[in-house]
Amino acid sequence: MTRIATTLARTLIGASAALALVGVATAEAQAGIQSNIATVTLNARKNPVISLTAAQSALTLAGGITDNSAVNQFPALAVTLDWTLTGGSSLQLVGWFGTAAQALANGTNFIPSSRIEGKLSTAAAWSAFTGAAVAGVGVAGSSLVLENIALTGNLTNTASRSIDLRLNLAGAPATVAGDYTGTLNLRAVVQ
Repeated sequence: MTRIATTLARTLIGASAALALVGVATAEAQAGIQSNIATVTLNARKNPVISLTAAQSALTLAGGITDNSAVNQFPALAVTLDWTLTGGSSLQLVGWFGTAAQALANGTNFIPSSRIEGKLSTAAAWSAFTGAAVAGVGVAGSSLVLENIALTGNLTNTASRSIDLRLNLAGAPATVAGDYTGTLNLRAVVQ
């Protein structure tokens, strides 16, 4: 029986070793197997945007109003435009007053927008706020395009500008004493 047990033990050990070698061969064969490639499309969108900021929220005419004169110049207004666009040929900076006949008010006394002029500080000519709205921006009779920036190859940029504003009261009736207040609106629009 000892001999049978020894033979059986040797057979079992041999079989176990053979199975172990089969397992190693199977493991080595599985090491090179790869899965399919899964692909995922990533989509991201940056929306077109225009940002306009004004450095000052109020401008005060130093020294008061001088009647029958164009020397009534406000301090320069600093503005910054930032834009990221997908198209368009121009970016226009439009200024306007809510009511052409009453751009600045002192109770029931008014200075119309036709007596308020603006320009970029680098420009020579003054223009009155008497134009039409631009692409739905502004009010008819009290609007002014202060700048027209060509966008060709310029769809993402930042521009800082200085705007001059004045009251041109040359030839106008004398103003009534008091404080005149009005709101200049500014907006940039793509054409």
